[in-house]
Amino acid sequence: MNNPALVCQAYAFATVVLWSTAYVYTKVALAFFTPGPLGLVRCAVASLAFLVILPVMGKGRGGIVVPAVRHLPLIAASGLCGFTLYLLAFNEGSISLNPTTNCIVISTAPILTAALARVFFGERLPVLRWLALALAFVGVVLMNGGGRGFMLAPGMGWVLVAAVLISLYSIVQRRLSRHYSSVQIAAWSFFAGTLFLLYCLPQTMDELRAAPAHALWLLVFLGIFPSAAAYLCWTKALSISPRTSLVTNYMFLTPFLSMLLDFAVRGGLPEASTFVGGAVIMGALLLFSLAGKRG
Repeated sequence: MNNPALVCQAYAFATVVLWSTAYVYTKVALAFFTPGPLGLVRCAVASLAFLVILPVMGKGRGGIVVPAVRHLPLIAASGLCGFTLYLLAFNEGSISLNPTTNCIVISTAPILTAALARVFFGERLPVLRWLALALAFVGVVLMNGGGRGFMLAPGMGWVLVAAVLISLYSIVQRRLSRHYSSVQIAAWSFFAGTLFLLYCLPQTMDELRAAPAHALWLLVFLGIFPSAAAYLCWTKALSISPRTSLVTNYMFLTPFLSMLLDFAVRGGLPEASTFVGGAVIMGALLLFSLAGKRG
């Protein structure tokens, strides 16, 4: 597959599949851990994974490359936006927010990213692509029963902050991809995120001692799959994509996939609105792609 647009979308789809598991299992993990320690362990596990991955997969641009001093602010911003602050905000919001509101609010991220890409990179979207983004957001609302269960709660503000942070993270990734490989960017971003979360270490140790074995394995899963593996795919997608929004619009699929997984874990069948909303989101992604070909 030599088409960068298709390859980046394949990486983006793999990412949202992995991210969807975080929606379901973060809620489970929060029964045993508070937001700070949960974020720290998730980042720490991912960082350990990258200590193994980096020497093997980072050879394309020199293996373990220490970022240049002039790029350290970008690395710090990547770690803060993508991991430290994002995980704190997302975990905090997930405590009091129901899944419906969580899905709807976090789905503003692709729209925010498209607006930021216009500001920072001059990426113009044709009207049809803006309509596709709006249609995908409508799909998320439909998927959640037309917004039934949407609630105003303190957690909504936290999740909105998380949406802004993950949008900023995507912009920083695009900037860093001019100088480093996707493996190096993801690895150093996780290292920075872990460093900034070390203030939670004493509390984390206490909670780890008190947690049952299955909760510890859940942390390992969250650190490897929706963290290390997912962000590696996301960084790769952003590094080869001709446009930022071509990747980030796949974030609209995350709520749909996470709801299907939630039903699979808990048992039962999804409501018809889940599939209706999912179909609208898929149609919006197709419209987005076709609008690009016309442009």
